[in-house]
Amino acid sequence: MKKVWGISASMVGTIAVVASVAGCGSTQNDTKASGTGNPSTTTSTGSSSQPVTITFWYGVGDTLSTDIQQMVSEFNKTHPNIKVVATYQGSYSGGGEEQQKLLAAIKAGDPPDIAQIEVHAMPLFASSGQLADLSPLMQQSSVDKPSNFLDGMLVSTQFNGDYYGVPFNRSVPVFYYNKTLFQKAGISNPPATWDELVADAKKLTSGSGSNKVYGFEPLVDWWPWEYAVMSGGGSILSSDNSKATFDTPAATDILSKEQELVKDGYSNVETGPQYWDLMTQDFIHGKAAMDIDSIGSAGEVSSGIGNKFDWGTAILPKDKTLAVPPGGGDIAIMNGISDAKKQAAWQFIQWWTSPKQAAQWSMLTGYLPVQKAAVQESDYQAFLKKNPQFNTALAELKYQKASPASPQYLSVLQTVQQGLQGIFDEGNSVTDTMKQMAQQADSELNG
Repeated sequence: MKKVWGISASMVGTIAVVASVAGCGSTQNDTKASGTGNPSTTTSTGSSSQPVTITFWYGVGDTLSTDIQQMVSEFNKTHPNIKVVATYQGSYSGGGEEQQKLLAAIKAGDPPDIAQIEVHAMPLFASSGQLADLSPLMQQSSVDKPSNFLDGMLVSTQFNGDYYGVPFNRSVPVFYYNKTLFQKAGISNPPATWDELVADAKKLTSGSGSNKVYGFEPLVDWWPWEYAVMSGGGSILSSDNSKATFDTPAATDILSKEQELVKDGYSNVETGPQYWDLMTQDFIHGKAAMDIDSIGSAGEVSSGIGNKFDWGTAILPKDKTLAVPPGGGDIAIMNGISDAKKQAAWQFIQWWTSPKQAAQWSMLTGYLPVQKAAVQESDYQAFLKKNPQFNTALAELKYQKASPASPQYLSVLQTVQQGLQGIFDEGNSVTDTMKQMAQQADSELNG
């Protein structure tokens, strides 16, 4: 996904569904598939006259769906013994429609062969026992060996020490700033800390009414909230994932600073179902001088701004520390499919994540390339030279920190999202709201 949206209400019952899913469908032990060599070679995976058909569900739409179909078509043309049938199933973000359909299909015993899993949902699906353990395949692969991936890229793919996914469409939040407005305000560099951000927001705010430019626009969403909690020196859950710990002063420090900027008129927040798009558009139209957005929005920002003003991206400001949460999705193979299908699915995944295709996907979409070698591809190096804003995401990977690996984590985030909306839309107390949300989260974790 380019953006991580608020969690839908349908996620309330997801944990109960997964509990029943664990007993459904095939749970046979994984068998080692071959095809761990060069994924660009056409390898026979079945009858010479009948290709092995692989069903692939994904959850990113619009132009991203077109990009996926384009690459799948390229794979099918170059691998006549395999046919990948890719289908958009609705948004996968925040436990969206694609993830709900996948849970239902698993429960019914009729899932696709491979599927896109949003990074925060990986523990939910892995704990169900319905995802194949890819650890043996990755260790044997010359393409998807764990050491081949960019640093921090695998933080969302593991559960209880085993790999259940391979990085697919991955993003991180980055800091966007209007260089032209910075220059007019006499500010030389983007803020490196939250104290600097607060000071800069006040200098950058100008005008009034419909002509007002806000210095900073917070995103009322749980993804940047994860960054805020961890970068403030707090934690989201206890080490054993049994208790919410995001209601401490350290965990609420950045959130409090954001709310204060809003109350004092130096920041604006967007609400409603399109809040994220509205924030991005506010930056594009020069109504906000700074914001935190997905690197996956950089293409939209670039085309939207054109030559209207100069802009850039920077590493997220730190507070006590800097911790960057993962975003986007991974790709997983369902447990219990035939050896021929598993071999074909693994060949497709290796092809997609190989340096050439990883670089192509990144340049098409704005998502991160997942392989170290992909960054060194000559085409990708030329892309970075022309689009230096994308370098920021690569630089942030060393600060990436895994989200809590709890099957109940998505439900916790849904609770938090409701609290964030109350804090920014209604002006509720940060301290009181987070304390109440932590109590509700404890019920989710131990219910």
